[in-house]
Amino acid sequence: DSFLSEANIQYYADIGLLSFHETKEVAARVLSFNTENPEIAFNDAVVEQLLCGIGSHHAGILPAHKAFAETLFRVELMKVIFATETLAAGMNMPARTTVISSMAKRGDLGMEMLETANMLQMAGRAGRRGMDVEGACVIASTPFEGPEDALTILTNEVKPVESQFSPSYTLAVNLIDRGDGKLDVAKNMVEKSFGVWESQQREEELQAALEGLDSEDNDLLPVEEQFLNVLQLTLEKELIEARDGTSPTGTSQSKVAKLATLVDILTDGKMLKKISKRYSGAAEILDLEQSKLKYLEQELSEMDASDPDSSPDLSDADKMKTLIKTQRRRVMKVEREVNNNMISAMAKVANGRMGDQTDGSESLTKALLATRLHGEDSPFPDGAPLEPGELNAYVKKSSKNKRRPLLDQTTSVPSAEDENESWKQMLALLKILEAYGCLLPGPESEESDSTPESCQYNVTSGGGHVGSLGMDNSLWQLCALGGAWDVAHESAELDKFQEALADFDTDNDDLIDEEKDDYIGIPKPQEEAEILVSYLCQLSPSEMAGYVSSMVVDAPRRAASALESFQKLTYSQQRAVQGGLLALERLVEVQRRLGLDDAIGKCQLELSSCDVVTAWASGCSWNEALAISGDAPGDLVRKLSRALDALRQLGNLPYLPARALDDTVRIEASGIHPKIRSLCKEAANEMDRYPVKDMLPFDEEDDESDEEEDDESD
Repeated sequence: DSFLSEANIQYYADIGLLSFHETKEVAARVLSFNTENPEIAFNDAVVEQLLCGIGSHHAGILPAHKAFAETLFRVELMKVIFATETLAAGMNMPARTTVISSMAKRGDLGMEMLETANMLQMAGRAGRRGMDVEGACVIASTPFEGPEDALTILTNEVKPVESQFSPSYTLAVNLIDRGDGKLDVAKNMVEKSFGVWESQQREEELQAALEGLDSEDNDLLPVEEQFLNVLQLTLEKELIEARDGTSPTGTSQSKVAKLATLVDILTDGKMLKKISKRYSGAAEILDLEQSKLKYLEQELSEMDASDPDSSPDLSDADKMKTLIKTQRRRVMKVEREVNNNMISAMAKVANGRMGDQTDGSESLTKALLATRLHGEDSPFPDGAPLEPGELNAYVKKSSKNKRRPLLDQTTSVPSAEDENESWKQMLALLKILEAYGCLLPGPESEESDSTPESCQYNVTSGGGHVGSLGMDNSLWQLCALGGAWDVAHESAELDKFQEALADFDTDNDDLIDEEKDDYIGIPKPQEEAEILVSYLCQLSPSEMAGYVSSMVVDAPRRAASALESFQKLTYSQQRAVQGGLLALERLVEVQRRLGLDDAIGKCQLELSSCDVVTAWASGCSWNEALAISGDAPGDLVRKLSRALDALRQLGNLPYLPARALDDTVRIEASGIHPKIRSLCKEAANEMDRYPVKDMLPFDEEDDESDEEEDDESD
């Protein structure tokens, strides 16, 4: 029977959280949705939940389904909603009670405790000012988190706001254009950015913290506690540099997350003790497993040397070898556990700082030496690296008290060094844009005594396209479509390397020679760009959609191998990807040579989503797209939407007439070829269909106006 039948509605009203009339209203809404959208209709299990007044809201479901749940919750036709922190923290929902089922969530480094700000924000969803008299928040205890953890999270200080400002190619071009070719506007904006102000404070905080470590109060602490204070300051300094993009050891998001975790652990005495216990337990197990391995290896050695004249029992020897092989795997497993422990990670960072002789390394080295000299019969000689077991011993002797972050202090004294670092990245962007023919220096810029601030630029056609794209690395998008290349030949070293490799790889020489016959006499970067343009112009709109997706869609956590993804492409796409890889290599090399930070100059050709984007642009059904990708509906919509947005931007770029492919050497970026622009626009039109388009209205304005009219008539 239909779930709209009287008996079914009464059944769900009896077992669920809604009244009969509320259940009937939900059933009507679900029926209307499923009738109008058969391809993404709610399945029976979800319908049952909705009829009981229960729903869910998370990234893995379709936006239309999330909007439907939000609507039901707002009009009080959904009494309970299971949601991730995105909905719990970011939307104004009529919740009288919030239940936080776990105080930990899975992050890049495994399970991590919730941050204080997130916990308070989620708890604050309970009870809305002006609508509810009071609200309640229930924090559930688990076998892993208890009342003490909840109290710690709720009473910790909220972390300060951090700047997310980062210069980009698009910003650089637009600031140059706004400043009539001069750098005044660009420099003024960088100097006034929150990121520069924030970094100015940090430098002074570091100096104040260093002075605090030399104070008499710090000298009264045990030497182990003093060393941990210096180590904490070192990790905080490393974290700041990684966030600012100035760390010599890398600035990846995973490194920033790991350093932040290490700092949080060091500032929490109880958590540090727990980590220490885990390390001690793992180290003891490792010692036992290694002793057992050593014993088995000795037994096998004695079996081989017992009696040379007698024939050994092969079955016993084989069994022993099998045992040894198994035991070695056990040892390797425990070694990984010991090496992955946070104590080992802290020791690794500390040794890196002391080895690099960076700021603060001298204080850390002195503190380590003082701690070793204070101990009786220290087995570690002067200059030896900090061992994880040694650090663990210091942690055991430390107190359980919480440590305040040493860089919490603030001041408004400027720091020229950090200000110059931000401006340095902007100048690097300008140099790269000039090298790629997107900016042309004026006559004043060519004078020998000219400074960067006195330079004046003209934005070329290709530069105009860079400034029109709102993507993370708009210059890379232009290069990947053949609209810009290394006109200054800053990547000449790469050519030498490729020529050296060419002597060992002759498989594709015939194909390459055929393509290059028409490009004799022009520089190699321009030649590669024009060949890439010829490949791209031969793609169909759907193939172009797949290729563009590789530039903007991030790799999933569990992706197929690059070779497997490459083999799923059409032949035309494979040729384009090969040409795109050459452009990627050049841009990465130029960015590295001219000092651009990796986070700003990120380039990618991620092929894992090309097949499903190509299929969707070719007209496949939603269910077929789900089968091809294997993704959750919400994840697939995000991928397709990301590709659609990129295609729209590329298709809406200003029209530039095509230039003849001849032997003319060009010093300006030509911009996107009109044929490629047209293909992107066609592909966007093909992809812009439901549920990616997601044009369903879910506003309750009509319902509210109807209610008002009913009230007036009464």
